[in-house]
Amino acid sequence: MKYFQMIQSVLLVGGLLSGAIANAAYPEKPIRIIVPFVAGGVSDNVARQVALKITEQTGKAFVVENRGGAGGRIGYEAGAKATPDGYTIVSTDATFTMLPGIYGNKLNFEHSDLTPITLIAQMPFVLTVNSNSNIKTLGELVSFAKANPKKINYGSSGNGGVNHLVTELFSRSAGVTMQQIPYKGMGDAVVGLLGNQVDLMVTAMPTGLPHVTSGKMRALAVSSAKRASAAPNIPTASEQGVPFVSNNWVGFTVPKGAPKEASEWLAKSVLAAMATPDLQARIQAMGAEANLLVGDEYGKMIQSETSRWTEVIKAAGIVVE
Repeated sequence: MKYFQMIQSVLLVGGLLSGAIANAAYPEKPIRIIVPFVAGGVSDNVARQVALKITEQTGKAFVVENRGGAGGRIGYEAGAKATPDGYTIVSTDATFTMLPGIYGNKLNFEHSDLTPITLIAQMPFVLTVNSNSNIKTLGELVSFAKANPKKINYGSSGNGGVNHLVTELFSRSAGVTMQQIPYKGMGDAVVGLLGNQVDLMVTAMPTGLPHVTSGKMRALAVSSAKRASAAPNIPTASEQGVPFVSNNWVGFTVPKGAPKEASEWLAKSVLAAMATPDLQARIQAMGAEANLLVGDEYGKMIQSETSRWTEVIKAAGIVVE
């Protein structure tokens, strides 16, 4: 609870609840949240939960627009080129920090075209198989994959997407070679795993955990340095001998040049929403951990993650046309 007491302190001491902002007319119309992926993925789920709570607290409406495709590039570009009037938000995840390493100068936008507002949550990835799979443990997966290169098919949210790159990072960490089956988004990839169209899926905890809990999927490992609080019975990859540690995350950005009062209202509203016990519980039930970084601090994290993933992409020789 100390963490959320800190949130409340930020709300008060940081001046984000100043009378000028609290009494401002903004927003006067629904705010669009662009999610660069199809419905059902982690960015979509977290964005919708936070938007719902803000609506409950302020009465202001949000409209979620899923713009999936090209590993998130279509949605991010749409957000970067949107009118900076304060009425467009982009739900941003780890994919955003991977795009420069993948596409370089082929991107039609710059990172600086989206201004960081606040990081909301982080979550480990979970390695899952269908509950009917003959693979029971991570050790069995690695042993089979080593003996049968490219015989394991894994589902991803699209070529160059976060799940593609994270699974390739796992493959390198485990010393195996697997075959990617790209989908339009993680919602579709989940359907593929449940339908036995693919053998494996590495996805953010909020996407995979409900299916593990329901018994439709079997979790082999989580990618965090220590076991996730939402699923302490799932061992980490590291404790099973595979040095694979990586996390996904979700935050909000806005088009560069958005009005200051809009950015302040959004940051204040997210912090207030995340301070409520019921939203805390929903986020934690997804398998995510609240991790709020505002403004420049969030921007520094994005820069650091971009550098890290660019190095991983180059080292792995990952190329997306």
